Amino acid sequence: MADRPPEKKRIGEDGWSVIIGLLIVAAAFVAYWAGAPLDFFKKALPVEWPTKSLAAHFAQQAGSYLLLYVVLLILTGLAAWNLRERPGRYALSFTVLFLISGLILVLGSQHTLKYYGLEYPFWALVIGLVIGNIATPPEWFQAAAGRSELYIKTSIVLLGANLPFTIIARAGVWGFLEAVLIVAAGFVTAFAAGKRLGFDPRFSAVIGAGGSVCGVSAAIAVGNSVNSPPKQVGYVVSLVVLYGLALIFVLPVLAKLLHLPDSVAGAWIGGSELADAAGLAAASMVSETAVKSFTLVKLSRDVLIGILCFIFGTLAVARWEAGEGGRVSAWVIWERFPKFVLAFLVVSGFATFGQAQYGQSFADHVTANLNALRTWLFTLTFFCIGLNTRFRDIRLMGGKPIAAFTAVVLVNFVLGFVLANLFFGGFLGRNL
Repeated sequence: MADRPPEKKRIGEDGWSVIIGLLIVAAAFVAYWAGAPLDFFKKALPVEWPTKSLAAHFAQQAGSYLLLYVVLLILTGLAAWNLRERPGRYALSFTVLFLISGLILVLGSQHTLKYYGLEYPFWALVIGLVIGNIATPPEWFQAAAGRSELYIKTSIVLLGANLPFTIIARAGVWGFLEAVLIVAAGFVTAFAAGKRLGFDPRFSAVIGAGGSVCGVSAAIAVGNSVNSPPKQVGYVVSLVVLYGLALIFVLPVLAKLLHLPDSVAGAWIGGSELADAAGLAAASMVSETAVKSFTLVKLSRDVLIGILCFIFGTLAVARWEAGEGGRVSAWVIWERFPKFVLAFLVVSGFATFGQAQYGQSFADHVTANLNALRTWLFTLTFFCIGLNTRFRDIRLMGGKPIAAFTAVVLVNFVLGFVLANLFFGGFLGRNL
C-alpha cells in the first residue's frame, strides 16, 4: 500500500521560522525596491564603544530599537500564540528577554573585548549559564526563553542572505576543495570516535556538524534533521562556543610563530575555526588578506549545511531508526527534513540574484539589515540556550562527548594547516 501523508498538524517552530524568515526577507526586498529600505534594522545595533559615543547612539537611534522590538515581538508572538502560548505572558517574557539581549550586545560591542573576540555569542552563553545555574527563572519567563529553537531557525533562514551561491565561485576550486575535505574529515572522525565510545549515530552527526561545518547553526540544523535530543544539541552548542573562543587566540598566535603568509593563516583559520564570528575575529588579528582567505574557506563550509541535512536526515530515517534494510518513506523524510534549511537555500538564491542585479547597494540596504536582525536573533538564542543548560546535565553526560568533539577539532586543526599551506601557499596565495 502506498504511503499516505500524515494528518494535518499545527504549524511547529520549524514552519514558523520559515514563515517569519521569508516574510522578513520579502519585506526587506520590497522596501528596498520601493526606495525605502528597512535601515532601522542595521541602525539598532550598539556602536563600538568607547571609540564612539554609546549614549549619543542610543539617543539618536531610540526609534530604530523600538521598531525592531515591535517587529520581533509581533512576528515571534504570532508564532507563540499559534503554539498555544498566552499572548500577554509571551509579551512580558519577550520584553525582558529583549532588554537583556540588548545589554549583552552592548557588552559585546566594547572595543577591547571585541578586539579579543569576546563578542555577544560568548557573553550571551556565559551570562545565560550563570543565571540559569544560580537561580531558577520564573515560569512566566519561559514563554519566550523557551523558544530558542524558533529564534535560531529563523536566524539560519536569514543567514542565507549572507551566503549567496556566488561565494562558491569566488572561493574557486581550492577554497571549496579545502572546505569539503575539512567537513568530510570532521564527520569521519566524529563517527569513528562515536562508534568507539558507544554513541547513538545521531549524536555523532551533531558532533561532526558542530565541529566541522559552521558551529551552532550546523549543529542545530543537523540535530533537527536526525531528530537528536535537544540536550545533546545544547551540549554541542556549548562546546562550539568554548572551543571557538579558545581558537580565537591560539590560531593567530601560532600563525605568527610559524611565520605563515597571511593568506595561508587566513585559510587555516577558515578551515579550523568553529564559528563565523570567532573566525573573523581571529583572522582580523592577522590582516585583511587573512580575512579574505578565511572568508573563502569558512563560507564554503557554511554553504554545505543544506546538503548535509538532507544526507543525514535520510540516513536517520533509512538506517539509524528503521534498522538495516529499513524502507525509506518519502513522507517521513519530508516530515523530518528541516524546512528552515530549504528556506535558507531559497534566501541564498534570492541574495545571489539581488547582488548580481543591484551590487553593493543591495548588500548595504538588504543584506546588512537582515544580518543585523540575525544578530539579535542569535543573541536571543545563545542567552536562552545558556539559561536552559544545567551544569548537572553536562556532568551526567561525562567526558566522552568532550573527547569526541576534541578529536574532531584536532583533526580539522591539523588538516586545516596542511591544506591551507597546500592550496593557499603558492600561486593562489600570492593573488589574494
